Amino acid sequence: MTARALLLGLVVAVAACTPAVRPALQQLPRDGRLVDHVTSASFVAADRYRGRVVVLDFWAGWCAECKRTIPQIQRLAAAFAAEGLLVIGVNAGERTADATAYARDFGIDYPIALDPQLEFSDRLGAGSLPMLLVVDRDGAVVHRSKHVDAETLEVIRKLLGARRTSGAP
Repeated sequence: MTARALLLGLVVAVAACTPAVRPALQQLPRDGRLVDHVTSASFVAADRYRGRVVVLDFWAGWCAECKRTIPQIQRLAAAFAAEGLLVIGVNAGERTADATAYARDFGIDYPIALDPQLEFSDRLGAGSLPMLLVVDRDGAVVHRSKHVDAETLEVIRKLLGARRTSGAP
């Protein structure tokens, strides 16, 4: 056996015996602010969404892929609304008037928040659009994805089901 093959075997054996390290969950920034699309008032997202299971859908009008994912997001919002899922479209970096026009053109019917300076998006690593973040009731980002996929649905169902099994209203 060559030294290279022996070294490769050792690396594989050590890797197999080493427990996987899970990255720490990222929290919504305690001071991370968004702008309410309806009232134009600034708010702290972690405070507003505390106690809720939330999907933050980061999008922009120039993003062709975002436009294709919006129907998925609408179906998601409708399918889980009765179970308490809150879906928020976070417009990344556009003026209010532009975000409003794009939302109307795209047929967005779920609530929208604005991140005009991209500060919130940047702090959460949501710069590559579209980006979906699933946030648990404690404000931890527990899942991120580009689309609504099977794993996203599984995470949401688990988070919403945890409420039911705990006996909470």
